[in-house]
Amino acid sequence: MKTILTNIPKLRKILWADAFIGGTTAVAGLALYGWWSGFLGLTERLVLIIAAVTGLYAIMAVSLAIKKPLINAKPVQWLVIANWLWAAVSVGMLIFYFGGATGFGKVFLILQIVVVGGLGWLEGRHVERVASKV
Repeated sequence: MKTILTNIPKLRKILWADAFIGGTTAVAGLALYGWWSGFLGLTERLVLIIAAVTGLYAIMAVSLAIKKPLINAKPVQWLVIANWLWAAVSVGMLIFYFGGATGFGKVFLILQIVVVGGLGWLEGRHVERVASKV
């Protein structure tokens, strides 16, 4: 089986969205982690971890989005898997931190699952496995 990418222009737009959302979350979290911690009702350490992880996703997404003319399928596949794994970790964070989070923190934790899972799903729709010709 060979892995290929479909509709690369649309995939590129999704990757840019992933980079923007992750980058914005990372910069805001790293720059204002103390304030975000109080506003969201989450620990400073958790805010910093979320910021660091989303920053890494943003770097990977932008590095894929800028590749011309074609994007290699394997790194996109890794990003999709990583997004799904982070969505699963985010479910755990939601369960563990829900009680102490403010209303905004609860919404943030829920949105993190929806957005990261959604990006993984959207990016994954452009990765196909096809039978290789012999």
